[in-house]
Amino acid sequence: MTALAMQPLLDAIRTYADDEDLLGRVQVPANGREFHLLRRDDDVEVWMIVWAPGASTGFHDHGTATTAFTVLQGSLVEHNWLGGLQIADIGPGDARAHAAGHVHDVRNVGSRPAISLHAYAPRLDAMHRYHFLGDRITLIGAEPGRP
Repeated sequence: MTALAMQPLLDAIRTYADDEDLLGRVQVPANGREFHLLRRDDDVEVWMIVWAPGASTGFHDHGTATTAFTVLQGSLVEHNWLGGLQIADIGPGDARAHAAGHVHDVRNVGSRPAISLHAYAPRLDAMHRYHFLGDRITLIGAEPGRP
């Protein structure tokens, strides 16, 4: 994956990150995550996700889609599977980008809500779920992308 391939995704999340009214439109769920579709066209899909404290995605990939995300408020911890576990703290303004097939688990381990923006290209058509076994991961199954 090249920086050039990621640029449209980073541009898409930057557009929404600069929207000062965006944060005023969210309500924090009592638990889990709440999803808000911001854009969907032939080239890219952009979602805002609101994370309650303790929310986690579980280990997954994004099928054939490349992805980029940033945190707007709060903080998240990303557990990346790269043949071994790597952990990254992601705070406001930090951006992460991954090639299709990248397996990770994103969590709000803090005591306050978090808000993040996620962009996918092509559109998010499937996700694969994995079970983390400490020294390896195993595929649990697949699910379609969000409608």
